[in-house]
Amino acid sequence: MCVTQETGFDFRVRFMRLLLIFFEVTILFFVFCVFGGSPIPDINEPYYIGKAIHFWNYDWVVGDTFLDSEDSHLTFYFLFGWLSFFLSPYWMAVFGRVLTWYLLAFGWVRLCYVLFRVRWCSIPTGLALAYYVSSFNMAGEWILGGVEGKSFAFPFVMIGMAELVRGRFNRVWIFFGIASAFHVIVGGWSVAAAIIVHVFCRRKPDYFFMLLGGVIALPGVIPGLLLDYGTVGDVVQKAHKIYVFDRLNHHLVPYMFTWTRILRFVLLTLLWIFCCRFTSGNSSQKRFDFFVSGTIIISLVGFLLAYIFKNNENLSATLLRFYWFRMSDVAVPMGVAIGSMHRLLRMIESLIARMRGDGKEPIKLPTLFETIIVIVVPIVIFMAADYCLFGGFMFSWQTMPDAAVAWGVSILVCRAILFSVTRWDFSVSRSFGERDKLAVWSILFYGVILIYAPISTFMGLADERTRFAFPKSESKRPAQAYQWRDVCNWIADTKNVPKSAKFYVPLDSVTFKWYANRSNLPVWKEVPQDAKLLVKWAESMEELFSESEQENSTPEQQNRLADRLSKKSFAQMLSKKSNAELLFLKNKYKFDYILAQRNPDISKKFNLKIIYQNKEYRVYKIE
Repeated sequence: MCVTQETGFDFRVRFMRLLLIFFEVTILFFVFCVFGGSPIPDINEPYYIGKAIHFWNYDWVVGDTFLDSEDSHLTFYFLFGWLSFFLSPYWMAVFGRVLTWYLLAFGWVRLCYVLFRVRWCSIPTGLALAYYVSSFNMAGEWILGGVEGKSFAFPFVMIGMAELVRGRFNRVWIFFGIASAFHVIVGGWSVAAAIIVHVFCRRKPDYFFMLLGGVIALPGVIPGLLLDYGTVGDVVQKAHKIYVFDRLNHHLVPYMFTWTRILRFVLLTLLWIFCCRFTSGNSSQKRFDFFVSGTIIISLVGFLLAYIFKNNENLSATLLRFYWFRMSDVAVPMGVAIGSMHRLLRMIESLIARMRGDGKEPIKLPTLFETIIVIVVPIVIFMAADYCLFGGFMFSWQTMPDAAVAWGVSILVCRAILFSVTRWDFSVSRSFGERDKLAVWSILFYGVILIYAPISTFMGLADERTRFAFPKSESKRPAQAYQWRDVCNWIADTKNVPKSAKFYVPLDSVTFKWYANRSNLPVWKEVPQDAKLLVKWAESMEELFSESEQENSTPEQQNRLADRLSKKSFAQMLSKKSNAELLFLKNKYKFDYILAQRNPDISKKFNLKIIYQNKEYRVYKIE
């Protein structure tokens, strides 16, 4: 009988524990929804969800060159694309977002509990993580966005990191292997950072489990290795240059990054070093810090390679295509969130112990000088560079300052106010000395880092998410976005346009296939991954969207592919082409229809038949 009672008691305790974990994960999930819940489809979702649908159903959008190209994210397409038999693309995106954000919330809750052994710490740290990744990334990376391969990879990285900080490296390689299967770059750099942790901790490698993780990762590794198989070396090299310098330089080439983004990231890295300096030396925290350090080392190697081989574009393109800055963009915000919470908990514990007279010595506190070094110096450099480069500051009282400046100044103001508070004579206890007053400031200081700065953005995002808005992949003008959906929905009706039709559409038509379910000629967002088609894609971009003579352009301005494409509207660009040019494009690309802006009307010039029009767009059929 006693055994039964104890078992029932244990069951209730376990159930309540699981219920609390569920509530904690759910609350964090809703925090992630606010940061990542942009209208569907996000900028990348038509690309990845479209490929996933086509992987299982070749009848969805027939004869499309991009959809028929090689599949590099095979695991994601295989495990996610079958949902298209039951769900529309929109509801696939909804399901994918809910699943990946819940998995991410679970992974983060698990990691935080392993590090702190305190429930609910994941909420403020998760809030800070989402904020710092979105606002302080250097290479444009994210963890909360549309559904794609890395959306599934990052949750397994989080779960693997929870095992890493516990020292269970045999499980680390398995979870990182799963992450690599979904996205080889995310998982691969996580493995590299974990190996650096191995080196720092002087731990003997677990060869069997590393091999097992490698086997699990093969579905993500093999498709990537086969992309260039059997392709001539010159074509591969040209494709690498197009990929790195023309199409994705904002992710891959550090000297092409926006310099404000670099400075923000440097500021955040300094803050992480500041937080890390005051964390305790327990083995779990050390392994976590070593992981973050490993991602920074990888990022620094990427910087060195970019600048050392800057004058050798062939070698530089080959080396830089591996996204050297992806993991540091995520890991450093993780370090700031975890480090700040660690300090906050330690300071509260120390302050309570001192007030109770337990005799504990307070742990080391940051000084005013150290705070100035971490916060003020980067901001001064930022503003000085801004003034020197542009002859003035890029913000005024009437405009919004850069995020790094606004954030840094807010912390400084808080620091100044609270430092003066520490001068007050507390009447709570005579034993409440200067160190204890400074501890109060420290608690609030880390509270600012964890809660105040993220909440300032969180509230605006929460308000934005409750209002109707169009996806980032569509026009910012509501009227134009409505008309775009209207014309695409008309095209999607087989009574109006056959399923085999192929369209010549504007360069930025990200969502054409999403709404119209028809094939289109190459556009800017739909970049194939294999070398042969990538080179053909770049050639198509120039033939389809460039003008024979660009106005007011110099050879320097035409160095990159994006600079050689027309900046005019699609209809205006077409109106500049000759009948011979359009006929050449029709014979080469085999398109039957043109979807363009309403003005100017190009039907008379090219003898085209208008089969549908609304206030913004026209559909032309080539006779």
